[in-house]
Amino acid sequence: MVGVGRTTSREVREMVDRVVVGYDTSPESAAAVRWAATYAAARGWDLDVVHVWGFAGQEGGGAGTSWLGQQVRAQVADVAEEGAAVAREGPRVPADAVHAHVAHGRPALVLADLAADARLVVVGRRGAGGRLNALLGSVTTGVLHRSRCPVAVVPVDGPHLPGMGGEPVLVGFDGSPGSFGALEAGYDHAARAGVPLSALTAWSTVDQSASPGYWLLGYPGRSPAEVALDEAERVLERARSWSAARHDVEVGLEVVEGRPAQVLERRSRHAGLVVVGTRGRGGFASLALGSTSRSVVQRAHCPVLVTRTATGVAEEEPPQRARAAASV
Repeated sequence: MVGVGRTTSREVREMVDRVVVGYDTSPESAAAVRWAATYAAARGWDLDVVHVWGFAGQEGGGAGTSWLGQQVRAQVADVAEEGAAVAREGPRVPADAVHAHVAHGRPALVLADLAADARLVVVGRRGAGGRLNALLGSVTTGVLHRSRCPVAVVPVDGPHLPGMGGEPVLVGFDGSPGSFGALEAGYDHAARAGVPLSALTAWSTVDQSASPGYWLLGYPGRSPAEVALDEAERVLERARSWSAARHDVEVGLEVVEGRPAQVLERRSRHAGLVVVGTRGRGGFASLALGSTSRSVVQRAHCPVLVTRTATGVAEEEPPQRARAAASV
């Protein structure tokens, strides 16, 4: 049975154990549905497959009540059911945990609103390379900027079964509150999938030598590379302290030379999931998807999970954070 989703105000809501995924019959959305179904089933959560069509605030999305309008509405409902059927094809996906919905309005706004109390919203992506907006499409880009819950972006040619191939979870860590949230999310996924967790801190002499602090404070007898590497090591030490109390997942910590986005994109070829954080909490007031997150979402070779900084966590980045590991 197809439910009709209605947009509501973006008040703070109690979180519900469910995943929301958009479906529009495209290969990108089918890949997103398959990935979301496996992700939700592994956690015992419900999956809401949503097809967004028509105009908000109008009867049947604008189709009306005529015979022709009823036929259009039936076809739209069939699309939502088709998406739910794709989800139920997955292994160990309970059929009664998958729900089909039709909602009316602008897709990015509707999906972000319907997922306001969800654990995750999932959208598809066409492939690697290209300009961000052209590659991701307005819906995916809009959901990334507006969603208050974590967002998973699944490439059409990426792995559809999280963790089934044994690939590690890759986390970009820069010592910011957002990257600690990414560590927690990556750890949870790795533990559930039984795969290793790899946390990377990147450093770059270009970033370091360009920073005002390097030239104003001065580091006598030390090159920009030495300073950048030392700062990156100090940042990674915070991740090492975090991982010391977590023994049920194999955690690898590594400092890697290069720009953060390029490092994560390169390593994503051999990962099952990349997890990155943001500086903001979503919504109109905070379109704060950092440059690293934008680039990784655009070009990664596997699904990317973009976490959100928890409400109440200071968004100002710690002063000791490595400049080389640019904000994720």
